[in-house]
Amino acid sequence: MPFHKISRDIKIAAINLYDTNIFTVEELCHLVGFSECTFWWIHRLCTDTGDVVTHKYGYQHGRTRILHEDIQYLLCLIQNCPDWFLDELLDLLTHNHFMSVHYTTIH
Repeated sequence: MPFHKISRDIKIAAINLYDTNIFTVEELCHLVGFSECTFWWIHRLCTDTGDVVTHKYGYQHGRTRILHEDIQYLLCLIQNCPDWFLDELLDLLTHNHFMSVHYTTIH
């Protein structure tokens, strides 16, 4: 079965129908149109968090950045001496800010 988004209302209705013993899991999954695995995942999520959807507040995708205030330092260096090479900037960052990164990161 291909991926499709299941609305929050349908998930809540499925959990309520299961909890009141109106339908079995097989009948319920046939009626609402998702697999038993999906139902049990939603059920576990509901019992663990109290909600049938995952909330991603403050969630960041990908790696966290290691150059925060060091970016401003590099920008100041480039503005003062725009003819420096990446390896020179890398050496200054390593010696002055104790930050060891690859030159492609600076690029």
